[in-house]
Amino acid sequence: MKFFATTYSGLEDVAASEISKLLNIEAERDVEKVFFDGSLEDCVKLNYGGQTVNKVFLMLLKDKVEGLSDVETLAQSLDYTWVIERDQSFAVRAERIGVHSFTSLDIAAAVGKAVIESYKAATGVRLKVDLRQPDVEICAILRDSELLISVNTTGESLHRRYYRAGYHRAALSPNIANALVRLSGWKPSQSLLDPFCGSGTIPLEAALYGLCVSPGLRRGVLAFEKLKFIDPDVSARCRMALHKMEKVGERLEITGLDISTNSIAVAQSSLAQSGLGETVKFMVGDVLALEKFLEHDVDRVVCNPPFGVRMRLKEPAKFYTEAFTSIRRSCPDATLTTIVSKPTIAVKAMETSGYTPISIRKILLGPVAGYVLTAV
Repeated sequence: MKFFATTYSGLEDVAASEISKLLNIEAERDVEKVFFDGSLEDCVKLNYGGQTVNKVFLMLLKDKVEGLSDVETLAQSLDYTWVIERDQSFAVRAERIGVHSFTSLDIAAAVGKAVIESYKAATGVRLKVDLRQPDVEICAILRDSELLISVNTTGESLHRRYYRAGYHRAALSPNIANALVRLSGWKPSQSLLDPFCGSGTIPLEAALYGLCVSPGLRRGVLAFEKLKFIDPDVSARCRMALHKMEKVGERLEITGLDISTNSIAVAQSSLAQSGLGETVKFMVGDVLALEKFLEHDVDRVVCNPPFGVRMRLKEPAKFYTEAFTSIRRSCPDATLTTIVSKPTIAVKAMETSGYTPISIRKILLGPVAGYVLTAV
């Protein structure tokens, strides 16, 4: 069976690596997607265990189209009787990338009509449509002339973590934070510091990664649990296998520091809700006086410093230089991995602070570009 998982632009290789390792299969990178051939058990396992992906889709069709009529014709050619029960409702979500003479709403309407007609022709039953809470969500993505029709096996995006007790106004998406930790090269045997931890996303994601915790096991209902073609026994086997892989209770050296008392309070609450015990230590402190708060040597610094506009940072060059200088002085042997919105300013600040930047990659955080920098 063919599947794809969605992720953020610029992090496809990270997601592909995670999928390959978790499922022991080959994964093919695409734009904001990772394609792979696998079993329904693989699909369930990725939904439960994926840390860097957003959603997992079962692909029903991938083909070229010239217009909206082709979309409807191809959609109607599919057999939906094994996907949707007669008494289940469905909805179509559509996305369009490129220049076309029609909208994503037109695509959704065409595919929805095709699903109804195909199902009725095969069974005599007219399916119910529920746009708010469908039992089955069919997705249609048209990118230029390429049409993908798939089934959403996840439901709400996996980036919505079970542990979140609150949100910092400029917090990273948890799966981006998780990818940042992976890109830093951090290993569970090493110490990690986030001196701008806010509500604790990066340290908590480092703990999930280091302890092989499956976040999907701890959230509410996943969409595949309503799909008739996925056996509950398969889900039970996956849950058992993933629980056995977890290392909750092992000791990690992960520290989160932030100048905001309120943010640290949220981070502490999220840690308590995470079930990760004392894996992460959070403390109130100023990055510009970092040496006062460190209790051990640091191997990796991974952080999301204030981005500028959103955090009302008036002098980013000055702030980055002072912050990076303090980090360099306090953690002289640590590698620094950070995500910024102004890479030129950040690189100059790194060099002024004694760092040598060794890599940069652009990722898209919705409409905003971010740049992941690593320096030694």
